[in-house]
Amino acid sequence: HEMKLMALSLVVGCVCFPSMGHAQAGPWTSAKLPGEQNRAVQGCANDPQKAGDWLCIFVRCDQPGSPVSLYFSVMGPDIQGNIELVVDEEAFAVSVPGTLKSALPLSTRAGGVPNGLLDAMKAGRTLSIQGSYLQPPHNQISLENSRKAIESVERACMRPYPGPAAFWRRISRSVGFY
Repeated sequence: HEMKLMALSLVVGCVCFPSMGHAQAGPWTSAKLPGEQNRAVQGCANDPQKAGDWLCIFVRCDQPGSPVSLYFSVMGPDIQGNIELVVDEEAFAVSVPGTLKSALPLSTRAGGVPNGLLDAMKAGRTLSIQGSYLQPPHNQISLENSRKAIESVERACMRPYPGPAAFWRRISRSVGFY
């Protein structure tokens, strides 16, 4: 439980919650989780049901050279099962298996990213999660600045990370071995 509380405080401390009155959702940013800033971006709801609640979606590069993945982080029960992500008026079916291991703390990983979802997210204004226990307006995330953020992860994921062989080639060239 201590590890979960530490991760919880990290996520809660990093997510900006609205001031009193009507909340404006914040822009997408690089992930606020340690070690994830260069491989993931997040968009979070700015209208929590109560203080300390959060709802965030992460677009993450799990493996260089592979497509990006989608993660959900929420205070309370995990988002699991068959849900719909609605971007403006366009719906996308997403499966979030309870058995799929998540690389991010306090999150669940979608089984895949439906065709067209990322493009819709980059061009859309609002995303809402349908088919979970979350109810409007607490299930909505602004897509402000999502294009720039998501494209940065897509670009990073398409570039292969230099492996040990590339490292040693660079070292060998710098000292004149070849």
